[in-house]
Amino acid sequence: MIIDFTVMSRKRLQFVVGKGGVGKSTVTAALAVAALGPGRRVLALELGEARGLSRLFDAADRVGAEPIEVSPGLFVAAVEGEDALAEYLSLIMPIRRLVKSIFKSRLYRTFVAAAPGLKELMTIGKIWFEDQKLCADGSPQWDAIVVDAGASGHSLQYLQMPQAAAATFKSGLVHRESDRVASMLRDGSVTEVHVVARPEDMPLVEATEIIERLRGDLALPLGRLFVNRCRKPAPRDIGESLARLGVQADPTHTLFFQTMQRAVSWLGIQENGIGMVEERLGIATVRLPNLVAVEFGMPEIRRLAAEVSAAEEAV
Repeated sequence: MIIDFTVMSRKRLQFVVGKGGVGKSTVTAALAVAALGPGRRVLALELGEARGLSRLFDAADRVGAEPIEVSPGLFVAAVEGEDALAEYLSLIMPIRRLVKSIFKSRLYRTFVAAAPGLKELMTIGKIWFEDQKLCADGSPQWDAIVVDAGASGHSLQYLQMPQAAAATFKSGLVHRESDRVASMLRDGSVTEVHVVARPEDMPLVEATEIIERLRGDLALPLGRLFVNRCRKPAPRDIGESLARLGVQADPTHTLFFQTMQRAVSWLGIQENGIGMVEERLGIATVRLPNLVAVEFGMPEIRRLAAEVSAAEEAV
């Protein structure tokens, strides 16, 4: 089946958050590939130094603050708060010699390390800067920006910092800069925040808490809840088949019986967990399959991108 990725109706700026180890980088990569199309330019960003997204595109040793093209139309970059602050100072201070002397200052290094929330604020500010970039004809440089925002605790700090800074500083430069970044994050026509979980108790509980915060005190536009690495539904007669195997008690069937019992048990955990989350939150999840590969790379990412696009078409 050929998927026309241009039918995607997602927002231009997409954040991906979730508990560590649930596959945020994988889902980010799939969303970025799904956003591609003829003539489109997509930027995939990862926050911090984890480099999970870069590794998926086989570019971990090349990715830095400046976007690099890893596939036609697809660019990857890594954003770190200290580098973003240095870039921002370079933009507002035209005298390079002065900027370099500031960067080398021990006082500057101490300030950057100690200032609460500064790195998070500058990191999101860098994303705002990329979102505002224009081509020579006045069109946006990026048709979509997809952000691997890291583990949920830190990613929510990133997302709440502009709003907190705008409220703390009632006027002046920090207030203006923070307010415009916070406005971008709150704009549901531009931004959406996706949440990723695995079909297990703890990841689903944390995903539920994240979504409730996005709807509550963070007041940010919710995207989709992706449940990654889902198992396929079992055949309808699996219970009867297992019962027959158990009654027969044939030694040759023992290992198969135990394996199937374990698989059905995990499937029950998956279905019960997803069902409770959907009922509690009042939303439908997007299930992504559990793909097994010796090396997880572009073929698997493209398959997940097709799943993402198919889910979007079904909405």
